[in-house]
This record gives sequence, structure tokens and C-alpha cells, in this order.
Amino acid sequence: MNFLRFLLALLMFLRTLPAPILSVPEKRSVTLTFVGDCTISTAEGSFKKNSLNWYTTNHEYSYFLEKVEPIFSQDDITVVNCETVLSDRELAPASKTTAKAFWFRGPAANAKIFSSSSVEVACFANNHMNDYGSEGVKDTIAALEAENLLVGKDNVPVYVEKNGITVGILACQLWYGGAEKKLYPILKEMVENSDYQVIYPHGGTENVFTIDEWRTAAFHNLIDRGADLIVGTHAHRLQPIERYKDATIVYGLGNFCFGGNNAPQNRTAIYQCTVTVDADGFAFEEKLIPCYVYTGSRNNWQPCPVAEDDPVYEKIYDYMYGLREDPL
Repeated sequence: MNFLRFLLALLMFLRTLPAPILSVPEKRSVTLTFVGDCTISTAEGSFKKNSLNWYTTNHEYSYFLEKVEPIFSQDDITVVNCETVLSDRELAPASKTTAKAFWFRGPAANAKIFSSSSVEVACFANNHMNDYGSEGVKDTIAALEAENLLVGKDNVPVYVEKNGITVGILACQLWYGGAEKKLYPILKEMVENSDYQVIYPHGGTENVFTIDEWRTAAFHNLIDRGADLIVGTHAHRLQPIERYKDATIVYGLGNFCFGGNNAPQNRTAIYQCTVTVDADGFAFEEKLIPCYVYTGSRNNWQPCPVAEDDPVYEKIYDYMYGLREDPL
């Protein structure tokens, strides 16, 4: 009898307690920023007057990206393509069979160009990574890592966790149709180990605003196997954005901070996306920021956003979203 009275009293007490609050997944987001080819050096390591290497001896390292650093510093992860060897050794240039060949090299300290401007990931998977052989590759990776940069090595995924979201980034080279098949097992690993998968491929035809058909097919294949975002580099030209299924392809971001010559084609862009996770799943929002590779009459090695009232802003924006044939 006493036990029944106890149970009745307990039930009456429990009825006075507030209803339990159901756990609702907190909204989390991560903002990623991508730019194109960063050749933060000079051909054959020269320090000739007004070259990029020469500028490093006459300016702070933060000079080079200071016009875009406010954008980089507001995101969670900034990704660049380091298209040069960084080494303090006098390495022999590797042999090349192409009729027109270039070798790019800068001091190891040039990695500070990235670290001084809120860059987190430096991808090193491109056709200039081997300009000075395997020793040049080792020195470059060491120089980047010495600046606490996460290095995206060729065909080796890196993972970055921000705000409870894990992003997998795969830097790689793709030079012909079918080569993407070697990435399938790597992409499978990325899908298993991250929430959002980014492929950052280097390859394709140079100096054109059109897209190689084989690249379209290859990128579609990668998305079919789990990639969420593909950002291409190498063409030295901007190339358009495509939405395929539930994923995005940026075919080319062109040159960015480019020490290759004094007057490169002067159109580039910053691509930024924010991925949000909440009770409804994933949400995606993107932003394109048109930029000049340089300002003034010659390359000053300092990319700069285009003002929104500048006619070039609309040209770049419309071209990237398929509304015109070129951004010029």
C-alpha cells in the first residue's frame, strides 16, 4: 500500500516538470575561398629588376596579396595553387621536351606571401612542381610547411575540420580523358572521411576561354562518384562555372598572383562558397569576386578586386555564368 502511494506521488511530481526539450542540430557553416595559379617567383629564379623575386627584396611579403587579404581573412579556409618551386639551393633545372618551356623558382621565404595573407591550404600539384626535380619538390613542401600551411600534394587528399564540418580537398593533375579514373578510389576515401569533397585539378588546354570536352566528361564522372565541388586551374584564363546535378564546377580561375611575365591576361576571380549544415541537411551558397591580376600598365604582382561599378566586373561575372563568350 505504501509502495502504491509512493508511485502515485512520483507520477504527480513528474507531471509538474516541464516537457523535455528535443535536441535540434545546431546550424554550422564553413566558408571556402579558391583562387587560381600563384606563381610566386620568377623564371629560373632570376632577381632582375621589377620581377616578382626582386619585389620580395623591396616590399613586405604581405604586399602581394594585401588587396585580397581582407577577403581571405573573413573565411574559414583559403586555397591557392602554388605553381612554382621554392628553394634556397642552386638546383639544376629538369629537362623538358616541349618547344617552349619555363622553369620557375623563388626563395623558400616566398612562402610567406601566402602565410602573411591568411592562406591556409597551398596545393602543389601542377606542371611546374617538378621544374627542379624531386629535390625541388621536397624543398617546396618544406618551405610551405615551415609557414604552417597545409600542403595539398599531388593525389593526396588533405582534410580540414572547421565548425564541426570536415572538408576533404584533393589536388591533382589531369591531362587527358580517362585519367580521372585513378582518382575514384581516392574520392571514395574522401567521401568516407569528410562531409564535403573538393577536387582541385590542374590541366587542360592553355590560353583559351573554351572548355575541353574531355574535361567536362571527366569532371562529371567525378561528381557522379561523390565530388561536391571541382575548381580547375592551369589554362591561364578564366573558364565558366557549371552546375551539374547537386554539385558545382568552376572550370578555371586563371592566373592570380602570377610572376610568369610582365603582362599576363588581366582577368581573374575569387570563387567563394559557404556550406551550411542544419536539421534540413546541407545548404550551399556561392559568391564570385571578379579581380584583376594586376593594376596599372604592367604586372605589379598584386591581384585586386574589380570595383562593382567598373564595366569589367560585369564582363567577368557574365562570362563566368555563361552570358558572354569571353570576359574581355
